[in-house]
Amino acid sequence: MSDNGLNYESLTDEEYEDIVAHFLTPNKFEVFTVFVFLSFMAIGVSGNLLVVYIVIRQKKLWTSMNFFLANLAVSDLLVLLICLPPTVVNDITKTFWFSSIVCKAIVFLQNTSVYVNIFTLVCVSLERWHAIASPFKQRIWQTKQMIILIWITATALSIPESLAVETYPAVFNRPNFTTKWGTTCKESWSVGMQRCYQLMQTIGLFFLPLLLITTLCIHMAIVLSKNVLSLGKRQITSRRKATKMLWMVVILFALCYSPIHFYNLVSFMSYSSCCINPILYHFMSGKFFP
Repeated sequence: MSDNGLNYESLTDEEYEDIVAHFLTPNKFEVFTVFVFLSFMAIGVSGNLLVVYIVIRQKKLWTSMNFFLANLAVSDLLVLLICLPPTVVNDITKTFWFSSIVCKAIVFLQNTSVYVNIFTLVCVSLERWHAIASPFKQRIWQTKQMIILIWITATALSIPESLAVETYPAVFNRPNFTTKWGTTCKESWSVGMQRCYQLMQTIGLFFLPLLLITTLCIHMAIVLSKNVLSLGKRQITSRRKATKMLWMVVILFALCYSPIHFYNLVSFMSYSSCCINPILYHFMSGKFFP
C-alpha cells in the first residue's frame, strides 16, 4: 500500500500503524451501509427461517415444490449467517481480518450457496414443467435424493476456487513493517486462469441454467394456454400461480446475478480480442495485407 511518498521514518511502527488504521477506518457512509446490510440480514434470516419452519412443521406442505423452496431458504441462510458478516467487515475496512482457513471457508460456502440456488431453481422448473406438461407420466427422480445430489454437486464445484484463495498482507513503503490492516483474501492463480474460470462459471452456471429455466417456463405457459378448456378453473389458477411464482424467482435470480457475470464476460472479451485478431487477419486478407 502506498503512503503517497511521505516520509514516516521518524515514526515508530505503532505510530505508523495508527496512521494506516486512520486511513482505512470506515467513514460515516460506510458505517451507514453496515446498518443497511444488517437490516437486509435480519429480514433475510427471519424470512428464510420462517419458510423452513413452516415447511417442516406442516406435513400437508411436504411437496416437491415446497421441499425445493425450503432448500433455497437453507442455502440463503448459509450466506446470510456465515458469509455476509465477514464480507461486510472486509468491504468497509478494506481489510480481511480472519485467517487463511476462514478466507477459504467463506469462498467455499458462498459458492456452494450460489450453486445450490442455481441447481434448485433448475429442479423446481423441471418439477413444475413435468407436473404441467406431463402430469400422467411417472417422475424418474425423488425429491430428497435430488436435494442431496444438488448439495454434493455444489460442494464439489466450490472446491477449486476455495483451494486457490489465500490471504495476502498489504505492501507498504516502510521496510520490515507488517500489520493486519489492508490484508486481502483473493485468488492465488494467474489472471488468465481466473478469467477462464470466471468464463466457465458464467456460461455453465448462469447462462445455460437461465436458458433452460426460461425455456421450460415458456413451454409451461404454452401448455397452460392450450389446456384452459380441459382443466378445471381451480387447477388452472393453481398452476398459473406456481408458474408466475417461478417466473418471479427466475427474474430475481437473473437481476441479482447478471451484473457480476456480465462483468466477467466483458472482462474476458478484452483478452479474447488478442486471440480473435490473428484469425480475422487470415480470413479477411488471405495473406495479410500487401
